[in-house]
Amino acid sequence: MRTLIICRATDPDRQAEALRAALGVTLRGAQVEVLVAGPLLSPLAERAVATLTSFGHTVRDLAGLPAALRTAAVVEVWT
Repeated sequence: MRTLIICRATDPDRQAEALRAALGVTLRGAQVEVLVAGPLLSPLAERAVATLTSFGHTVRDLAGLPAALRTAAVVEVWT
């Protein structure tokens, strides 16, 4: 099962929380794709993205939303 997590948060703490939540979803065995609006806003967010990508999960810009929605089984949105 692939879970799509959309992070539109503009607050650094909220963005980092969303990305850490994406890591938590991987613990259930899900393949995760994360779409982030804008740049990473904190070292915590950068570390979470580095961990996700090192485990083979996809993290990219929100511009990839239409294609990602077509193949996601579950969608979470963080604002």
